[in-house]
Amino acid sequence: MITSYQFVKFKEDSFVDFHRQLAEQNTVSCFDFEDSIIDFKKNDTNKYKADYRERVVSLLTKYKPKILKSWIGFRINEYGNNRYMDDIEALKELGDFKFKCVFLSICNSADVLKSFLADNENIRFDEVIPIIESNDAYTNLEEIMKVKHPKFKNVAFGHCDYNLSCNIFPFIHQDNPRYWFWIQKFEKLCKENNIGFVNSHYLNVNHTMHFKLMLKNTSRFFNEYGQVTLNTLQSSTCYNYKETDLINVRELDLLEDLNISEFANKIVDLFEKYNPEGKGYTIMPDKKVFVSPQEYVAAKRFITK
Repeated sequence: MITSYQFVKFKEDSFVDFHRQLAEQNTVSCFDFEDSIIDFKKNDTNKYKADYRERVVSLLTKYKPKILKSWIGFRINEYGNNRYMDDIEALKELGDFKFKCVFLSICNSADVLKSFLADNENIRFDEVIPIIESNDAYTNLEEIMKVKHPKFKNVAFGHCDYNLSCNIFPFIHQDNPRYWFWIQKFEKLCKENNIGFVNSHYLNVNHTMHFKLMLKNTSRFFNEYGQVTLNTLQSSTCYNYKETDLINVRELDLLEDLNISEFANKIVDLFEKYNPEGKGYTIMPDKKVFVSPQEYVAAKRFITK
């Protein structure tokens, strides 16, 4: 069965029922302390992140007695920086609340993973999931995977940040064979070290059949795996997915006959038009595909080079 890790938005009026429903579908409700606020136009990112942390902690504390059986997770900032320290303090405020997982962003080395585990023995989480999302991390993947600890059970791939780190544009997504070439390294090392794999998020949120095709491709590499999801439909699709399902849809090629300069300008224009405050993801209305902030940065870099 696929475990989903859904990055959720606030639903305070139906918080308890919403997260119980996700847990019943083998889905971890994840709060994003890293990418919840990305502000390209102002200098208020720290304030936005502080407000978000405060709201999350307040909400979980308020409903703690009712959601102890729910799966809760967090993605936190890169180990050692100021925002990371603020994230850790927020998690400590939860006290005896035991949660499912911590996604550790930009885990570039085995030493980072070891240090995180040693520093946070008193925080009550079941597992840490290091995210491989930079060229350094991918290069050091073999050493990272050799770390032995009862709380290190899965590793995750963050393909948008990885594309940005490698200075790739247009981004390589799951519809590109090169993505699955990257996954082969995870397959080999996960099997060798008995570590699970959590697949990167799929941005084409309104195309369920292509999402299923992506799950089917992942199942060719891993018998059991996790999937980062962006909405309840994707999580539900994971829960109900069967490898025997026949998926009659061709591989999606979003870059077919693409003029890269036009594509870069389109991403920048649409991101700024539909996301004027420059926070988080936005959506391309013609294809109903989410554009990550990382691809926006890469597009601007491509235009100005």
